[in-house]
Amino acid sequence: MTRFASAAMATLLAAAPVAVADKPQDKAAVIPSHASSVAPAAMAETAFGELADGALSISEQSGVRAEICRDHLVDPSALTMRLPAGYRLAAAADLAAKDEALATLIAKNPRYASHAVGSLCFLLADSFVVDGVRAHGDGPLAMAFWWARVAPVGDAGSDARMKGRLDWVQLGSWYSRAGTDRARILHTDPMAQFVELRVREVARDRWRMRMTLPGGDVSADVSTSGPRIRRNAPQLGFMTVLFSAESADAFTVFTYFGHHHREAKGTWRASGRGVFADAFRIPGEAEALGTFFQEGWQARGGLYRGR
Repeated sequence: MTRFASAAMATLLAAAPVAVADKPQDKAAVIPSHASSVAPAAMAETAFGELADGALSISEQSGVRAEICRDHLVDPSALTMRLPAGYRLAAAADLAAKDEALATLIAKNPRYASHAVGSLCFLLADSFVVDGVRAHGDGPLAMAFWWARVAPVGDAGSDARMKGRLDWVQLGSWYSRAGTDRARILHTDPMAQFVELRVREVARDRWRMRMTLPGGDVSADVSTSGPRIRRNAPQLGFMTVLFSAESADAFTVFTYFGHHHREAKGTWRASGRGVFADAFRIPGEAEALGTFFQEGWQARGGLYRGR
């Protein structure tokens, strides 16, 4: 997903329309991504890891044609949703020690040291299956998710069902309202909302995304270049993602493999008012955080409650 992966929708976007272009990035995303333009026959034969018993729902993504992520800074005062017990949003200053570009941005703009670090990702998947049943009609499904980095507060406790790193909380998720089985998707992603959402390859190595929310639109034009590079991480991986708002007691454990990335650069825009447009107008933010593209993976997720 990114370099580091229910709010009121009217507050998600920012004042006048904002467009920001970023430079090509040379780092792989750190959130496991949801993208793949690789034919299934080209993917390695790899089994998923074993999830803990007791999952309320099991989902599986495959044939992901593209996952495209934009990391950004978020004013924590703009986020009103309830966070999971024992966790807080990680501040940019906390993460800058291991990220030279982020450290430079904060040094030039100290007011952003206390901002959270989020990631907005769009993806297009040929297949999204929930509890063994396809959750959309013919053709690929477009979706988007919004995550933010978290840190434990004191002893956050543990849950034996969790596996892999726990670095992220989901702040929002959206699915195309056309041709989706909403009840089935909500069973595996209780934060899901259904909106006008498109992800498409408009020409070779050129992607265009657009999502319409009650407060305005988020859109992007992204180009990719260079070779596919295998992600430098174990290729049978696990990660745990917490949920927020009314689902703050829930989490999903993902098992995944096959990630590759390509160099990407993008121009991102937001209309209306809210955190995305606020982020896209921060001087130097696009160059420091950037756009990320991953492909070639598959993922299985188990939803759990009661942590």
